[in-house]
Amino acid sequence: LLASEEKGQVKEEGNYLNKANELWKQREDRAKLEGAIQNYEKAAEADPGNRDLLSQLSRACYFLADGYLEAEEEKQLEFYNKGIEWGKKAMMINPEFKKRMSKGEKVEDAVKVLGKEYIEAIYWSATSLGKWAQKKGFVTTLTNKDRIKKLITRVLEMDEKFFYGAPHRYFGSYYAVAPSFAGGDLKKSEEHFNKSIEIAPNYFSTRVQMAEKLATKKQDRKMFQEQLEFVLKTPADVIPEIVPEQKAEKRKAEALLGKIDEFFAK
Repeated sequence: LLASEEKGQVKEEGNYLNKANELWKQREDRAKLEGAIQNYEKAAEADPGNRDLLSQLSRACYFLADGYLEAEEEKQLEFYNKGIEWGKKAMMINPEFKKRMSKGEKVEDAVKVLGKEYIEAIYWSATSLGKWAQKKGFVTTLTNKDRIKKLITRVLEMDEKFFYGAPHRYFGSYYAVAPSFAGGDLKKSEEHFNKSIEIAPNYFSTRVQMAEKLATKKQDRKMFQEQLEFVLKTPADVIPEIVPEQKAEKRKAEALLGKIDEFFAK
């Protein structure tokens, strides 16, 4: 009886996962993305020890929040928070990490024991935390900045090219946004953004963040315009596997460019 129950559970998890993966392919449609998340969550209930599934859930929640929920702050915060938690659950699958956490070690210190197979979980959890903190305001951002920095540093140590130069992109924003007394450094910011662009020149988010975070802080109108115009002129399918993400960045680029005179003195 137990064996047949287990078989049923595996089948159920497989059905949810297959459906979620199909909907994820159509994530350009917000409703399909929400459906993918719901099915991934059901699959995770049936198979809570599946690290890749939990990491994918973290990424999916992040994308929903970042790509579609800008006008719905409460829901956006909820899904950034889900992105944080699913990533953490994926990390907890590692026995040594779990043991350290149970002894009260901080996640940003315990993360040192995780190998490259956990890079997705670490990154999507950390970047969700960064966006969540930013939305909550300056004090929350300052409170969490060291945690996020250590998590992203771990990603950088593992693979600087991960997800189109993600760790460099993150530090580009980090050093631009932080005030100088808290480690802000516009030179370091530009170096990291340029490195991320060198790794993946056609990944739009790097250029959008460079315009929004660095160019505005430097009051460099030319940089702002050039980066955003590149995004708007380049076809979204320049990286075929992430067309929905690229289209979301095009929407952001268009909105930012429309506000250029608000950011810069004429």
